[in-house]
Amino acid sequence: MTPVRAIEADVCIVGAGIVGLAYAFEARARRLSVAVLERSGEAVGASVRNFGHVIVSAMADGTPLECALAARERWLELGRRAGLEVVEAGTVITARADDELAVMAEIAEDTARGGRLITPREVDRLAPIPTAGLVGGLHARLDLRVDPRRAVAALAALLSRDPGAHVLFNAPVQAVYTGAVESSVGQVRASLVIVCPGPDHDWLEPEITPRRTGMTRCKLQMLRVRAPAGRRYLPALLTALSLPRYPGYSERAGSKQLGDRLAAERPELSEAGVHLIITQLPDGDLLLGDSHQYGDTVSPFGEERLDELVLTEAAGLLGANKLSVRQRWHGVYPSAPGHPFLIARPLPGVAVVEIVSGIGMTTALGLAPATFDALLGSSPAVAVS
Repeated sequence: MTPVRAIEADVCIVGAGIVGLAYAFEARARRLSVAVLERSGEAVGASVRNFGHVIVSAMADGTPLECALAARERWLELGRRAGLEVVEAGTVITARADDELAVMAEIAEDTARGGRLITPREVDRLAPIPTAGLVGGLHARLDLRVDPRRAVAALAALLSRDPGAHVLFNAPVQAVYTGAVESSVGQVRASLVIVCPGPDHDWLEPEITPRRTGMTRCKLQMLRVRAPAGRRYLPALLTALSLPRYPGYSERAGSKQLGDRLAAERPELSEAGVHLIITQLPDGDLLLGDSHQYGDTVSPFGEERLDELVLTEAAGLLGANKLSVRQRWHGVYPSAPGHPFLIARPLPGVAVVEIVSGIGMTTALGLAPATFDALLGSSPAVAVS
């Protein structure tokens, strides 16, 4: 791209994934001009390599749940404006044992999460999966589903039509400092710079590199398969393997014992961090995942045994003898223990925002309005706990 003259904006966003776009839309909602710089020709990171699953029901109490609920409304609004389908069919989590159903009953009692217990007959009505052996399930009605391969691009296109926004792709950033950002397409001068690097923060100067004890990367192995017999599945589908994993579920009485039982019965799944999520693309194909591997350096190589674990679980849930794989890929996101939001002010007028867990699609559009006022201020850190 030919370098452009210097751009003046109230806010400069580095990164056009879901986190960066969330802050860009929030800036425009406050009538602030914004420039978004994205190093690639389109978003190709964690924001497009996921399930498109806005899993409100699974968020921890407090700020994460509040952000997810706010993000849910924002998805519905922006989806209408961007011509993006936002499916309000929720999530169905299946139960095959009484201890699983007991944890789901506790989740259903928390009305803020929008869950209700359902019978095997209701599972069958909501999703065409075999119900033999099921004792019931949970229908998390507030959860949403979007096409992850189109959602972020649709939001970026919507933003680019706004005369108060510059959205520049193929614009890698070389330097960030108070009041300006240097990029391959020129300089952006802005009173507030918000850097949203996702897992790829190695290019940042040391003084603005995200820091938290235990900060690393998480690699997921995911697949796209043909739907058995061309069936349609409106809700996202999970099994009890997810109950010990998400804090909104795992904080319930009985979750630890359930997790211990599942780990003892299926140690191969526990060791690989496998739990099953299935969502459907508009063309009918299914997205499956996932496994979890952690490390500072992400191996480019996948392990077939991990894909086979996911495929076996998915085939069992869907009642298929074999699933036909069409694509395989890796998702990567930043990971750190503790609170899922890492927000810092390393320099005056510069903020770094990371969602250090795999909940960006679920919370980013709510995190931005919750923290934007603080970013405009001068404090060195932003409290989000």
